Amino acid sequence: MKDIHVAFFTESGYLRGMGHLVRTFTISEKFKSLGLKTSLFLDSNVSFDYKYEGITYFSWKDFKLIKGYDIIFIDSYEADIEVYRRIANSCKVAVYVDDFRRLDYPEGVILNFAPDADGLFYKRREEKHSYLLGLKYLPIRNEFIDAEISKKEQIFIMLGGSDVANLSLDMVDALKDVTIKKIVVSDDINTENLLKKYKDVEVLYKPSDTQLVKAMSSSTMAISTASMSAYELSYLKIPSIIIAVAENQEIGAAQFIKYNIASDFISIKNNTWQDEIKNKTKRVLSHNSYYFSKKIDGNGAENIASELLELIK
Repeated sequence: MKDIHVAFFTESGYLRGMGHLVRTFTISEKFKSLGLKTSLFLDSNVSFDYKYEGITYFSWKDFKLIKGYDIIFIDSYEADIEVYRRIANSCKVAVYVDDFRRLDYPEGVILNFAPDADGLFYKRREEKHSYLLGLKYLPIRNEFIDAEISKKEQIFIMLGGSDVANLSLDMVDALKDVTIKKIVVSDDINTENLLKKYKDVEVLYKPSDTQLVKAMSSSTMAISTASMSAYELSYLKIPSIIIAVAENQEIGAAQFIKYNIASDFISIKNNTWQDEIKNKTKRVLSHNSYYFSKKIDGNGAENIASELLELIK
């Protein structure tokens, strides 16, 4: 099995956030830890070399694929169906990382780790597909699995690494009367400079995974988009409020509440969202305990690798 080569194709960058890259990298690291050869390809207008090693940059518009990969993962909202077909025809096992049944995928494995993926998106199964569905396959970074929990009086705010909706400033302003420390993650230097004028605000600018985990695991509560960070916060047992900045995130937010992954939810489509976030933040801070989903156990990447390697046999 050591001669198996696994390739990963995904996207990230300014206006696209980091969620696809985070989960793809986490899965690739699991295969690498098993002694398999891996290659990670990223369509991005931002370099992430400061954070991740071994990335090869490419563009979906100029997508070319050489044969020689045994397993290929594709995690994308932008690649068209022709890209998927070319991938399916070029390897032994093609894996499509999916969030909301975006396409009629060609033959291969559909990976969707949303809590209700089975009932919400894939009640009807097709013979051409194998399915890895639900929280059993949720990839959690090793840094989170190894984290030490040490709570402080602080709110962790991460609105999607790149803050694609540019909400960080509005969020901090809405919470200026909530007088505890706020830790805000930002990849934008201008946003970092503007946030410095607020009292009780610390900005984590382009944090490493170690810095990110330390800030998250030591927080009393969090505010996050309906993304990978919401799952990671639940794993750390940090009560969180989900902010939906896109339609697919509203679908995800509803599942997070249903399955005790998040504590509350707000849509920025509501004109009164800033009042809502202030009131709901105070409510979360006033509670002493929360129930968290036990299905997020940190074994997702291992389960993915195990089942795919069994399939390729």
